Formats: sequence, C-alpha cells, structure tokens
Amino acid sequence: MTILIGLAPGQKDDAALRLGSMLGRSTGEDVLVVAVVPAPWPPNPYQADKEYLAYQEARADKALARARAYLGTDLSGVEALLLRAESVAAGLLQVIKEREVSSVALGSSSTGVLGRVMLGGVAERILHTAELPVVVAPRAFHEGRAGQVRQVSVAFGRADHDGGLVARAAAAAQAMSTPLRVVCFAVRPMAEFVGAMEPSNEQLVVEEWMKRLEDDIAAALEAATYPTEGSDGRTAAATRVETVLGQGSSWSEALNDVSWSDGDLLVVGTSHGPLSRFFLGSHAAKIIRNSPVPVMLLPRRHEHE
Repeated sequence: MTILIGLAPGQKDDAALRLGSMLGRSTGEDVLVVAVVPAPWPPNPYQADKEYLAYQEARADKALARARAYLGTDLSGVEALLLRAESVAAGLLQVIKEREVSSVALGSSSTGVLGRVMLGGVAERILHTAELPVVVAPRAFHEGRAGQVRQVSVAFGRADHDGGLVARAAAAAQAMSTPLRVVCFAVRPMAEFVGAMEPSNEQLVVEEWMKRLEDDIAAALEAATYPTEGSDGRTAAATRVETVLGQGSSWSEALNDVSWSDGDLLVVGTSHGPLSRFFLGSHAAKIIRNSPVPVMLLPRRHEHE
C-alpha cells in the first residue's frame, strides 16, 4: 500500500510533505508525492496559455524536487509524480483509482489559523468521493523531534459506539506500533450554567457522563479485532487504554485541556449524510478546527455495511 501526499506547488507551507513522511516512517509504507497542474483547455491553447501552463509545470517540478530532497532515503520507497488534471482534487482521485492508496496526506487550507487544522476543498472532495482515511496537517505543521507517530488518540462521544471508530483507530495504532488513547470532550459554556446548577452537581453530571462513555469504550475495545502480521486469525485489540477528558467553556479550551506532544495523531470519525458519503457532525467539525495535531478522518462504518 502507498501513502499519497498531495502537494500544492507555489505554497511555502510543506505541512503535507512533513505529515506524509511522518506517516511513512510510522507504517513502513511507500510514499507517492503528487503535484497536480492544470490540463490544457482547449487542447490547443493560445500562446499566452502555453506560457502559463509551462510556468505552472516549472513550479510543480521545483516542488517535487524539493520533496525528493526532503524525503531522502529513510522511507521504504519514494515516488514523485507530476500530473495534469482539471483540478487538484480530480488529479488525486485519479491516482487513488489507479493505485493502491491506503491514506491521503494533505495540508490545511491557507485560510485556516496557524497551528490548527482547517479542511480545504481538496480534502472535502476526496472525503466525499473515496472511502479511505484522509490525514490533514495543521497549518505550518512541523513533526518536531518525534519523526514519526508516537501516539494515536481517538475522539469519542456517545454517537460513536456503533460506527466502528474505536476499532479502526485501534487498527491504525497497531499499524504504527503506537499506544492508543481515547479522548472525550466536555464543553460547558459558562453562561448556560450561571445560577442554574451548583458546580459540585455539574461535576457529578460530567462524571456520570464519563462513566457511561467508558462503558461504551470498553465494549468497543472488546469487540475490536484486526489482522496481525504472521497470523491467519484475528486478534482482539488491547482492552486497556488511557482515557482522558478535556473540559472547558469552549472547544478550544477543551482541546487545550488535553496534553499533546510531538508525534500525536488525532482520529475523528465522519458520518454518512443523506446525499453524500461524507458528513461531519457539529462536534466533529469543532474538534477538527481546534486540533493542534494532525487529524486522521475515518469514515464510520455501520453494522449493515
């Protein structure tokens, strides 16, 4: 299998490249770096259009050369490809169709906040079309000293017990030889509770909510199985993982209440919408926007699928 890295020629942010290389070191998979340039239209463009296309290709060639130099020789296999397509998303989807791609590594939208994750149009188009993990780096992402994934955290809520999210996160953690951590978030806007509930009673509500979540997590882990190397059977996932709670009066505070380190990867589940394969619940969207670490988006799978 191959990790697909989508480059954006001309952008100075090498977040996708850094993220893809970190994933490659963690899984031992090959890495394919793709830069997409506009396809000529009409087929015989005017001279001015030819000059523009040549300029775009030169920028893409330069970006791919920089990518090859950055990736070096410490990965299983590295391939660089310049592709002509009607759009970046269309080009990457073409590669996904033709190759055995395990995941797609992308950078955040240039309109996002530095150090946080913001889904761009390319990420959303791939998530709408292809049912495979899409991993998005925060803007200006640097992998730090870790060099590879050191911990996989999965964002879990009451809606996740039937989506296979914990099982798939456990499989991802095993593939990267990292521990799995389950993170839950309790966001309680202060205005809603002023004069409405005593702090001690509020804490009891949170504790009861966490107990129910922990029961769901234990059940999900008990049912989580995945193939193990060198085995014809299936092995149950580890049933003892760290569970942490982030609390705050906003989603930003709740995520900052959890400790994050270099090499952390946050798994968030997506849902099936009525007209699309990809749908983000309001909580998932807020978690993504406030994440200080790369986010792996996994389509939830339901029991009938």
